[in-house]
Amino acid sequence: MDKHELDIKMTDMAKSILSYCMARTSNHFEAEDLAQDIIVEIYKSADNIRNADAFYGFMWAVAGNVYKQWCKKKAKNKECEITDSLFNVAEFLDNEREDVHLLRRELALLSEKYRKAVILYYIENKSCSEISKHLSISESMVKYLLFKSRQILKEGITMERTYGEQSYNPKELSILYWGNGKNTYNYIYENKISQNILFACYNDKLTAEEISIELGIALPYIEDILKQLVECDALGLDGRKYYTNIVIFTSDCAVEVANNTKEFRNNISDALSEIITNEKLSNSEAWLTVCCILYKAIFENLKSKVKIKLPENKFGENCIIWAVEKAIDSMRNKGFEFGVSNTENENGDRVQFFDFAINGDMVHHSFYSSKSFTNVFIDIAKSKTDFDNEFENVAVAELVKKGYVLNDNGTLTVNVPVFTKQEFEQFMSKFNSTVELVEQNANAIMNEAEKIIKNYIPVHLKSQAYQMAYFRIFEDAISMPVGTLAENKVLFPHNGNGVLPTTYIVLK
Repeated sequence: MDKHELDIKMTDMAKSILSYCMARTSNHFEAEDLAQDIIVEIYKSADNIRNADAFYGFMWAVAGNVYKQWCKKKAKNKECEITDSLFNVAEFLDNEREDVHLLRRELALLSEKYRKAVILYYIENKSCSEISKHLSISESMVKYLLFKSRQILKEGITMERTYGEQSYNPKELSILYWGNGKNTYNYIYENKISQNILFACYNDKLTAEEISIELGIALPYIEDILKQLVECDALGLDGRKYYTNIVIFTSDCAVEVANNTKEFRNNISDALSEIITNEKLSNSEAWLTVCCILYKAIFENLKSKVKIKLPENKFGENCIIWAVEKAIDSMRNKGFEFGVSNTENENGDRVQFFDFAINGDMVHHSFYSSKSFTNVFIDIAKSKTDFDNEFENVAVAELVKKGYVLNDNGTLTVNVPVFTKQEFEQFMSKFNSTVELVEQNANAIMNEAEKIIKNYIPVHLKSQAYQMAYFRIFEDAISMPVGTLAENKVLFPHNGNGVLPTTYIVLK
């Protein structure tokens, strides 16, 4: 058979060879390597093919022989005859054995107490007496750790370990906090390794070694993080196994909730769209009206009926911490993520904020974190112009800079709608039916979400399904309906500052 004819047949049979290999190996990479070996051997032996009709029988005979050799080679590579004579571990690490990487792998999986003893004894050549002093343990304990380490290494080196999906496809979580505390340990949650540990231990209890394998990160790099996560109660311990103590909204859970609540979501967006159209509202008026209706329906009416208990954590904070998997899917647009807060002064005057990312940088968090700042803002709304202390003057300057307050030759005016309580109730009265409809559909979303969430969260966290379902309506009853309004050109992004149409003051 000439080379041209062989090339044609090999091109035609390449997929069949790969399928043959896929059925006999553990992963795609091994299959591709094996297929390549078969193809190379066929080309090397092509002179033995008598004619075109004999090609297929010849090809599968070669494939079978190459596969047999591949199996023998793989079995041989798995054999690791480690005897005590090899331990001098340092000697083993220095030699040229092809399986030395297996020992290095297992060293990276040893827990801290064993790993320190091994490194000090075999690599740094410390005596048991020296190690005893260094680690502040008895010599007997040192000898036990070394003996146990040899056993662990021998056992581990013969294992076939496969890194988990998170080693090449790490997860990214948004950690959310609702409560009256400082969220002292927020810096830990911002660490991506922490987030992936929480995700790995969410449905399965894992040892530190198993977490290391799942993440593809050597154990020394995660031990301190594990301690911190246990300390802040994000992780629990059952013997040697870790489990996650906070609810995680996985993307699968979010998608199922979104799919099952689409009807209720559409009811909300349709009702809001009808108000904007029928009232012939400007874009600013539309944003204000939408925010007022959503706040009244969900954060006043529905919240009063939903009893959310904030449990006390081990640090005395009444709070709930949960996580949301950041996953890009067709139903979620980051532009419609939002933040909301209601801040009051001692007189009951209220500043209401809605932050939608589509309108700007979601800057309110730096604003409503300070009650004093809020007080200055409300004082200006009440026509106060003279501020005596340094903080108040700084606050005024910042409010002007952000666009919340206008300064016309020393005359200060707020750049947001201001209502008396009576005026606000009168303004909202014409939207009562829409408020009721939004509340009903938000409640339906919550009920459906609770049923779904129970199927996705671990048994020890199922008691939190109810309150998690309430948090879920922020996305499904607010963000997504507003996103629909924008996509349908009923609402438009604001130019410039952009946050003002979603901010208003109600004076008691």
